[in-house]
Amino acid sequence: MVKLLTLNRSPFSLTLRTKLVLCTAVVLVVACLLLGWLFIHQQVRSAAEGLRQSGTLLAQHLAHMGRFSVVAGDTQRLNYLIQEILAVDPVTYAAIISSGGDLQAGLGKGTWMEQFSVQPNGQRRFSLTNVTWPPRLHTDSDAPFISAVQLKDDRPILRHNIEFTLEELLSIASGFELPIVYDIIVRIPQRPFMTTRDPALGLTLDERVDEPHAGGIHHTIAPALVQVGLSTSHLQHVLRQLLWQATAITISIMAAGLLIALLWARRMTTPLRELTQAATRLAAGETVPPVVRRTGDEIGTLTGVFNAMALTLQAREHELRELTHTLEGRIEARTQELVAANAKLQELDRRKSFFVSAASHELRTPLTSMKVHLANVRDGIDGAVTDDQRCSLARVEANLSHLQGLIDELLDLSTIERGQASLRLEPVALGNVIAKAVEDLHPLASERRVRIVISLPSDLPAVSADPNKLHQIILNLLHNAIKFSPPRAPVDIEITSLRNHEIQISVRDVGPGLAPEEIEKVFQPFYRAAAAPKQAKGAGLGLTIAKLLVELHHSRLQVETTPDEGSCFYFALQPAVSKQELPLLQYAPIANTQRV
Repeated sequence: MVKLLTLNRSPFSLTLRTKLVLCTAVVLVVACLLLGWLFIHQQVRSAAEGLRQSGTLLAQHLAHMGRFSVVAGDTQRLNYLIQEILAVDPVTYAAIISSGGDLQAGLGKGTWMEQFSVQPNGQRRFSLTNVTWPPRLHTDSDAPFISAVQLKDDRPILRHNIEFTLEELLSIASGFELPIVYDIIVRIPQRPFMTTRDPALGLTLDERVDEPHAGGIHHTIAPALVQVGLSTSHLQHVLRQLLWQATAITISIMAAGLLIALLWARRMTTPLRELTQAATRLAAGETVPPVVRRTGDEIGTLTGVFNAMALTLQAREHELRELTHTLEGRIEARTQELVAANAKLQELDRRKSFFVSAASHELRTPLTSMKVHLANVRDGIDGAVTDDQRCSLARVEANLSHLQGLIDELLDLSTIERGQASLRLEPVALGNVIAKAVEDLHPLASERRVRIVISLPSDLPAVSADPNKLHQIILNLLHNAIKFSPPRAPVDIEITSLRNHEIQISVRDVGPGLAPEEIEKVFQPFYRAAAAPKQAKGAGLGLTIAKLLVELHHSRLQVETTPDEGSCFYFALQPAVSKQELPLLQYAPIANTQRV
């Protein structure tokens, strides 16, 4: 049993512990990666949004502070304000663009300072202006316009997305710094920030430089933009630290989860392994101690049920062993009884065969003498006989003939069963044997008004058989068919050549047939079929003798039958060979022949 379990296990199969750990690991990895990504994505968006809001406030502050300087054309004041903005660490450049796209004032840090250039006409230009400011200049909204710009080969390129992609986050986590800035454009307000109706600032508002005319009419300022760039270097550094921290936390959670899953799987599989080992030993017939119940869950319940089952099986096994020892003695005693009974039956069978043979021999002599004297009396040799006396003598002679036939059958059966029947094979013409058998049965066929139909092929070869034994076989089969056929019914005897060159002899009748359970019994001595007509006489030895004689020819007598439609008995013989090569065969009793 243990060997069978080992062979059934696939080399690629996984244990329950491995499956539990793998499933838990997959769930943990997916959950940690998903939660980590959501956390990182949210933190990146929050940090970037905070940086953009800070830049927006700086740009709006510069727009508010430089509003009057833009109107007055005070470049020095504007540069001073820009330098204050550049003092803030994330700011990389700041510029004020006029309505015509000219740079009124602007400064930058590092490589961004190179993006400010002087045109041949003496006007300064900012290279990023043509990339970002035109769509913002022609709008009346005061909302900030935010975009992302990246330097490639010292040329600013507008990005389609202001958020970091996954590939960029991986590059940041690996230590690379991307030259990306947030470009924020704010429109300089065209009206003052405070109304003239503010009583607290009445004196200041009475001295407005941009309102030369009284009457509360406000001066409109030409459209202008403030453009501020915020470097994402510090943001990337923060994101890098955040990514590594999130990775470390994720790995720690995964390691802790795997450790817990491993311990949990071990706690679950240890009782199962103990149950498996105990079941294997129990299947091998060993005595198994109770398995320790470690938990109170379903596995603990299973352990308790297994212990109860093991105790029950061991108790029953003990009972079976005791019963086996008892049965062995009984079987041995019964075997000796059967051996003795079998020996007694064999001795009785031997004595029966000897008695039948001796009785048959002893009865044949007086019967022959009786038939001779009866024939003399019937023929009038011993005196005149009347017609009535002759009829009585004829009936007595017929009964004596029947009795002599029965004795001959008993003698033949006894001779075959004792192994004293010999077989002398020689080439035999089937036509002659069949004709002689039909001629011998002509009186019986005429009495029962049955016609015998013979079918012989024109090129029928001789068969290898004992002519006397073959004659007796065909005679018994025809006699049986005539006896069970209704009046005026045909009995067919047909000879056919088989594919293996054997010659098959078939005798077919249209009698009552046999039931399926009678097919094997019909060849037993003294057996009469249930559907046999009452007027059919005989001791039931004809088919038995025919079967034994067919087996003596190393063939087999078979029957095909259908109830109420008739039966067909057939056997096959080998074609004849040279007469000098034919041996003298001695019959051995058939092992499966049932004797009475």
